[in-house]
Amino acid sequence: MAHGPHYGEFSFSKDAGFSGSADGYARGGKVKPFWDKPAPAGEPKHLSKKQKSSAKARAAAAGRPYPNLVDNAAASRRKEK
Repeated sequence: MAHGPHYGEFSFSKDAGFSGSADGYARGGKVKPFWDKPAPAGEPKHLSKKQKSSAKARAAAAGRPYPNLVDNAAASRRKEK
């Protein structure tokens, strides 16, 4: 298995989505991570109460006191039933 960049004591495979390049692109220079892109135009879309609780649960499971951008993005991508 080919290894990608090393971060401290961790190493990731090349297909893990991390890039060691200086251009800031992930996945081999094809896709820029959403946190490095400008915000979309128009009114911001707020999370519903169900999405907020999902983001808070995800953060708590990871040991964080409150949700971060990735938790909120994961909650917003989930389909509501």
